[in-house]
Amino acid sequence: MKTMRKILCAVTLVFMTSSAAWAQFAPSKETLRGLTGVRLIVMFNAPTRAEAFDEVQRPGVLKLLEADTKTKLEKAGIPFSQSQYVDKISEAGNPRLIVLVTLDQLKVKGFETEVKLIQSVHLSRDPSIETDAVTWSLGGGGNNGEIEIVRRTIGSLVDRFIEDYLSKNSKQSASSGKEKSKNARR
Repeated sequence: MKTMRKILCAVTLVFMTSSAAWAQFAPSKETLRGLTGVRLIVMFNAPTRAEAFDEVQRPGVLKLLEADTKTKLEKAGIPFSQSQYVDKISEAGNPRLIVLVTLDQLKVKGFETEVKLIQSVHLSRDPSIETDAVTWSLGGGGNNGEIEIVRRTIGSLVDRFIEDYLSKNSKQSASSGKEKSKNARR
């Protein structure tokens, strides 16, 4: 009986510790509340070994990843723009949804992806100081940098962003998102 209690206590402790650790790395949904949309940026990360894709392929790869992301955002009714000068999307905190791809053919033809939201924020100790901060982020990766695998990985990260966004903005997105997305210009 004592052994069973010790095991139960150990399992509970491990569960509580792992839950607390996960909470540290889980993206914060609360920072998505009240967003009226995002500016979409899809790019290769600076340390990307561009040789991972032929120079002729690179623009096409980015356009494909961008089209995938736009389709998902439109379907979810999340307003987005690709211009920094579009109505309310760029006014309130300048939220930028950035899709990053890092490819490295020199190692094992691996890749890393990240979907993150960057917003302008004010420091609580001095509200006159404004800076940009990552307020939501999720990453993934793999050992095979084939474009279809990269697309699926990014797609699942974007799906998670959409799920979190809609959980905090369901009324706004459902009623006005599709119209704003259709009207967004480059």
